[in-house]
Amino acid sequence: MAEPIEPQAPAAPEAPAGPYVYDHAAAPFRQVVMPKTVPLPSFRTYTAEVAAAAAADEAKWQKQLADFEVAKTKAETEGKDAPKPPVRAVPRKDDNDMKTPWPVAATDADLLKLQELLGDSVEECFEQAGERVCQVKKEAILEALRVCREEPSLKYEMLADQSATHYPAAKDFAFSIVYHLTSVSRSKRLRLRILVPEGFIPESACDLYPSANWMEREIYDMLGIRFANHPDMTRILCPEDWEGYPLRKEYPTVGWGQRDIDFRDDRGGVLNRLAMEKAGQLGINLKQPKAD
Repeated sequence: MAEPIEPQAPAAPEAPAGPYVYDHAAAPFRQVVMPKTVPLPSFRTYTAEVAAAAAADEAKWQKQLADFEVAKTKAETEGKDAPKPPVRAVPRKDDNDMKTPWPVAATDADLLKLQELLGDSVEECFEQAGERVCQVKKEAILEALRVCREEPSLKYEMLADQSATHYPAAKDFAFSIVYHLTSVSRSKRLRLRILVPEGFIPESACDLYPSANWMEREIYDMLGIRFANHPDMTRILCPEDWEGYPLRKEYPTVGWGQRDIDFRDDRGGVLNRLAMEKAGQLGINLKQPKAD
């Protein structure tokens, strides 16, 4: 007697391929596609790309010459006319074309001075579109800031801004942190930059530049990067119980369920009223509109 065949459970649908961040508890049916990021501005990277493009163009030209020699030999063997030799394409120059501000090697006196004073702590210096960029090792950022502030020939007294960017596709780092320094007395600007991996905690710049206080809190709030020895490393824009960091590339555009309600379809205003009541319970100063 044949054994009864047990019914097989239907196969689970195959998940689409791609770099997804999936949080079942927060959004059971949402899949987030990790967007690509633009390359990090770098003179070293640009030089390597130019060299690779030149090598590829030369290889293409050599292949055209080799194919021509083969075709020429074949035509002579068959008694046919020789093919026309290839002509190497030359880009057409037009004075009206826009000129891309590609990065160039550092020639500014401030960048050269930083290279001299910081030595091996400097990873790269370059200029691009009139901006001076000095990238230092992530462990040496406090020393670099101190040199920029206290060196008489530099004298960058002001930290005008501090920002960070998420690069999920990068190999050796996850974030870039940029310090926008201004020398008011000399009317010059300088960018210090560090590249940090996930979980690295750079030193806070608050002792040297008090203006870094709120800017570093905003970087933590938006990207989750903490700063060591910060006087108050707490969120500054989002509530303390907010899930995730909104400026990371994996963060969904619509949020983790906070903005799933389409109020345009809520003709009766019920969902709108409930949402505003919930916002009021969270301590947000919202008042329900009333008809006069």
